[in-house]
Amino acid sequence: MSFFRPVALALAVTCIALPAAAETPKWIPAWYAAPEPDYADAKLTDMTLRQIVRVSAGGTSVRIRLSNAYGKTPLKLDEVRVARRDTGSRIDTASDRAVTFNGFGEVMIAPGAYAVSDPIDLDVADNSDLAVSLYASGTVPLTTLHDIQRAVMFTAKGRQTSAADIPGPAADIGIGASFPWLAGVDVSNSKSRAAVIAFGDSITDGFGIAQDQGATWPDVLSRRLDDAGIPLSVVNAAISGNRIWHHGNWSRFGEAALARFDRDVLAQPNAAAVIVLIGINDLGHAAGPGHDQYVSAQDIMAGLSQMADRAHSKGLRIYVATLTPFKDTVFKDYYSDAKETERLAVNAWIRQQTVFDGVFDFDKAVEDPSRPGYLLPDFDVSDHLHPDTEGGAAMAKAIPLDSFKWAKKLKR
Repeated sequence: MSFFRPVALALAVTCIALPAAAETPKWIPAWYAAPEPDYADAKLTDMTLRQIVRVSAGGTSVRIRLSNAYGKTPLKLDEVRVARRDTGSRIDTASDRAVTFNGFGEVMIAPGAYAVSDPIDLDVADNSDLAVSLYASGTVPLTTLHDIQRAVMFTAKGRQTSAADIPGPAADIGIGASFPWLAGVDVSNSKSRAAVIAFGDSITDGFGIAQDQGATWPDVLSRRLDDAGIPLSVVNAAISGNRIWHHGNWSRFGEAALARFDRDVLAQPNAAAVIVLIGINDLGHAAGPGHDQYVSAQDIMAGLSQMADRAHSKGLRIYVATLTPFKDTVFKDYYSDAKETERLAVNAWIRQQTVFDGVFDFDKAVEDPSRPGYLLPDFDVSDHLHPDTEGGAAMAKAIPLDSFKWAKKLKR
């Protein structure tokens, strides 16, 4: 029987118990900014950027996502830190933490790539502000950013990432109110069990609303869900000027929604649902039939249906919102009666279709009941296209929270 002994020994060796792998944290997106290209050739050298983000979900640890999506060369950042915000650019210094990437304090991000930080022990409250400070000693091009109106950034010359305060107002470094490189903040050990992605254009991104107030409709929805005990985070994946079918006719309007849907929605960790409000720019930024970027109501319906199919194929629920009014908008050639006819056709289809998991009637939430097709004056930022802070709140309140009752059954 000695013939069998080597085999028995080999089997015994394979059965030796190995140390249990550490449990992988469940990461929930708590803040997001969809990356956009910028080709204005702006650069910075030896500068700290302190970017303020309002996280929808809290937890006991965080991680930072950075993007060099549109960079043509490797991006080197010498230091990244995160802290709880106090007021303005001031941080709670006791909460200040170094952000590392594979154990290193500096990070190099390849062209077109992302970098995800190591977990950072930091207690974070729901709907609270964090300060993410990035320092680059060399000259770096600002090719990847988010043209964001809903938040604020402070800048300082030199390495100031751990400074308690960065004096003075947010500085213009040649890119306006934009966030370079910072794409997301995730939390773990959160009471939120999954994320809802708000996907759209400037009406979702927050154009014209009060800055740094948490006043976009996704912000308001986040607080409503929290108050109702519904364990969902809400992150904003909108891009101002974005369209369904065509890339932006200005670089910062981003890639077409159908092109970026996978990156900004389906690739989000632990995303459970998406709310889509998009299509008005497909009408507004296009000329009439025969023009190479003309988009009909049927085209918009087809694009939205594609998003529904793709979301459902990944197990996400998808909700669609009606297109909001835009009569008499101040933007030249944006509105026409023919485009209004198309908008009404899209909304009629949205209200009766069955390919989505629910419909949120943002059109009726902000329309002037005495003047169909017009924004209610009290909800108008003054351009007759974008709802203001009160209009955004009205949109969020038009969302029935029963639409998300399924979230209470999700596992932690």
